[in-house]
Amino acid sequence: MRTLVFLMLGVFISANALASQQEPTIKVNWQHPEKYSDIRPSSGTKKSYQKRVISAFDKIWADFAEKLPVGYRLQVTVKDLDLAGDVNPMYRIDHSDIRVIKEIYFPRMTFDYQLLDSTGQIVAAEQDVKVKDMGFMNSSPIGLGNTEFIYEKQMLKNWFQKHLAPKFSKP
Repeated sequence: MRTLVFLMLGVFISANALASQQEPTIKVNWQHPEKYSDIRPSSGTKKSYQKRVISAFDKIWADFAEKLPVGYRLQVTVKDLDLAGDVNPMYRIDHSDIRVIKEIYFPRMTFDYQLLDSTGQIVAAEQDVKVKDMGFMNSSPIGLGNTEFIYEKQMLKNWFQKHLAPKFSKP
């Protein structure tokens, strides 16, 4: 009986250790997306487009989780988003607005973040970070097909590599 109790205790401890290793390392909070500068759909409802954008950006942020050291966590609060391009009712195809991509409509995002190490200590934190890519049409990867939000993804990747990666990279 005693052996069974120790065996069950060992399984319980192992399961808890495994579960804690699988915790998400990036948590994104979307603060009032209905008020963002540009999260307008070219077609469909605004609510469903917001959900699609948030889901896509959650995946973009989640990609950065793989680059964090084990145990590190990143907490982000997105305060504003302005997608590349502009939806203008003047440009329509078959009664649907289209998103026009021009250099003057560059992607932008405002957010707060905290980077925490494995002990929970804050390694880096900043509020009202304003990220933009005014040269997005010249600096983003070409030939990736119709990858949605590629300009915004490249903008965030550049920010991550320039500002966060040095905080945990080994010298």
